[in-house]
Amino acid sequence: MKILLIDVFSEKLIADLQAIATKVSYLPQATKSEILRILPEYEILVLNSKISIDKTVIDCATNLRLVLRAGVGMDHFDLPYLAEKGILALNTAGANADSVAEHTIGMLLSLHHNLVQANAEVKQFFWNREANRGREIGGKTLGIIGFGHTGSAVARKLQGFGCKILAYDKYKTGFGDERVGEVDLATIFAEADILSLHIPLTAETNAWVDADFFAQFRKNITFLNLSRGEIVVLSDLIKMLDTGKVQAAALDVLENEKFATLTEIQKTLYERLFSYNNVILNPHIGGWSVESKENIEKAIFAEVCNDLISRR
Repeated sequence: MKILLIDVFSEKLIADLQAIATKVSYLPQATKSEILRILPEYEILVLNSKISIDKTVIDCATNLRLVLRAGVGMDHFDLPYLAEKGILALNTAGANADSVAEHTIGMLLSLHHNLVQANAEVKQFFWNREANRGREIGGKTLGIIGFGHTGSAVARKLQGFGCKILAYDKYKTGFGDERVGEVDLATIFAEADILSLHIPLTAETNAWVDADFFAQFRKNITFLNLSRGEIVVLSDLIKMLDTGKVQAAALDVLENEKFATLTEIQKTLYERLFSYNNVILNPHIGGWSVESKENIEKAIFAEVCNDLISRR
């Protein structure tokens, strides 16, 4: 068993893999051209998001049988072509769900209680209590779109806040219970005060959340996106912030997270977005906790062990 790791992982994971594999190469600094040159030698590839697993990469991977994604989103994987080549592609679903859920609630609380703005003002010697009067989550209706590992973790952790939780998932049914109402999308539009997205980026969801989407909400909403930035049409979100249809937003993701590659249009939109006091932004760290890193690496090691057992 020969394993190639091309993103940053812990010494413990490397040591654990070395104990069971013939060869383990840990090359987090390797360029794409370097990876392509050596990839034919390896049977297992472990990565986060260093490169896209596209046709070019897959065609080079002549001995590859397993690709392990340290995380959840696999929008940078050509899954049909991997399947055509007989290469199994797995993620670590659920390993960072609690981290994203806690981060979602933290961002929501920060928005509703003006924590970021109030902190900045006090540090500038402004004591503005009335201007920073908060809005409680209790009594509000929170809509969750996407009820997989992360969406369900958000619902579970919100139980003590006294809010009504509604969830919609196009591809999952039968999950409703006494704490979560399983509803259709129309009910989310009709009742939600707060919307939280927990869906993958696919051809179907790309640019799904646009002006027409927001216009269907009966109320002005607080909007949270901790899934993928490309799901939201940023120019339309800015319009909704201007009209008040979106009264506050928390974004852990953006459509282009490599700031050095921003187009002029993207730069202009970002500058506008960054100017709002009712918007808080993070650099895609929702699932980036110490504990989630450990959980992800445990999941990777477990899948490698499963692969080893299956070959005996």
